[in-house]
Amino acid sequence: MNYQRGLDSMHESARRLVAGYVIVSLGILLAISGGTWDVTNHLLNKPETFFSPPHAALYSGTGAALAGAIIVISTSRATKRTDWPAKLVLVGISLLFAAGPIDFAWHSTFGLDGLLSPPHSVLVSGMVASSMGAAIGIATAYPSLQCKAPPLPLITAAILPVWLSAAGAIHMFSLPFSKTGFYDFNPDPLAGAILATIGFPVITAAVMAASSTLFGRRFGAATAIASSFILVGTLTSILPNDALWSTIPLYITAIVPLACADAILSRWKSPYSVLVAGAIIGLAFIVLYYPLITHTYNKELQKDRTVWASLTALIYFDMLGTVFLLVAVPAACTGIVGAVVGHRMAQRAQLAVLK
Repeated sequence: MNYQRGLDSMHESARRLVAGYVIVSLGILLAISGGTWDVTNHLLNKPETFFSPPHAALYSGTGAALAGAIIVISTSRATKRTDWPAKLVLVGISLLFAAGPIDFAWHSTFGLDGLLSPPHSVLVSGMVASSMGAAIGIATAYPSLQCKAPPLPLITAAILPVWLSAAGAIHMFSLPFSKTGFYDFNPDPLAGAILATIGFPVITAAVMAASSTLFGRRFGAATAIASSFILVGTLTSILPNDALWSTIPLYITAIVPLACADAILSRWKSPYSVLVAGAIIGLAFIVLYYPLITHTYNKELQKDRTVWASLTALIYFDMLGTVFLLVAVPAACTGIVGAVVGHRMAQRAQLAVLK
């Protein structure tokens, strides 16, 4: 009887931990979506104040993430065991809440803020830390429920915020959106283009390969997460700008090569499948990170040309051929690296859980 009670208590703690980590992940998903929406509003020159709809979404997500973190920490303390994913979540949430007053003070002092500013750096660091902690926490706590492989929605909820926050960090250090009347934190155009060319394929391929591996190399997980990423991009970066509406069908086609890569990972069990899939995923980044990627490459290729919100699509298609020829080889190579890293990390995570 006592054994059964102990087992039931352990299962209940695991359920609370998983629930808490999922709430953290969903909160970060809402927060990073609000942050991307805020960038789009900046490009559209909409009035900027601390009390704006994108900020409301951002800090509502932060509040939800805090609620999830409270569940995680309280459950960990009740079991007298606070694992490092819970500690990572706590650090991330602390950074998120520290960013709030810093951001308010920055707006009050300087008005407009650039993308690469101290408040945003703290904010994105918190998003990356808390989303990673939540994803790892879900992966380690879920097996204690003695269920089969995690369901697809759970894998998506765990990994998508990590992908979005990591992509946001790369955008921060590659986009030319950090010059105001008070300071100029814009990255060097060439350095920004190189970072985007290396960083985006690595992150994308790592996320998709890890998703496929965690889902047992079955078709669907990587495609679902990629589709969710495209949906968030459509809602936050394209729909707010009516000049880009006609390009939505093209943007959605980015799912085609990503789904093909997912099929390769699931159907072709050769060790080379990860390499081939990684190369395909790497090449797809030039469409997947539209429209913001336009500003990164335009700054290096056409230093004197301004990308107005109404001209983004025209400029993107004008330079697409040139950019693709320049980045195809490095993007494919870094995509392979990302896929190998993501696949091996997922395998190690699975082995660690089994021990």
